[in-house]
Amino acid sequence: MSEYSEFLRNNLKSLRVACGFTQNVVAAALGVSRPTYSYYESGKTVPDVETLTKLAKIYGVSFGQLALPEESPELPPQGVRARHTPAADPRTIGDLSEAEKELIARLRAEKP
Repeated sequence: MSEYSEFLRNNLKSLRVACGFTQNVVAAALGVSRPTYSYYESGKTVPDVETLTKLAKIYGVSFGQLALPEESPELPPQGVRARHTPAADPRTIGDLSEAEKELIARLRAEKP
């Protein structure tokens, strides 16, 4: 596995855990199956740029923070839930479909 794949898979999992999302929730927001999203986190496949852009918006980070090691924020070790909060306003999600925006808004409203 390349150094970049290792970085990306760790970053995807850390951000997902920090936001309190399950793989199923993120996969549904992306419009992919859970196994497909799981492959991103395991490093078996690397998401394309469009998918990475959607993931950055879901997690409330910039594309650089998600995909570029030199811009990545410090995240807690895996398994430790952080107070990282994705963007609060669903309108900032950008190019996601209306169904994806609605799903994310509902998920954010349910978080304690």
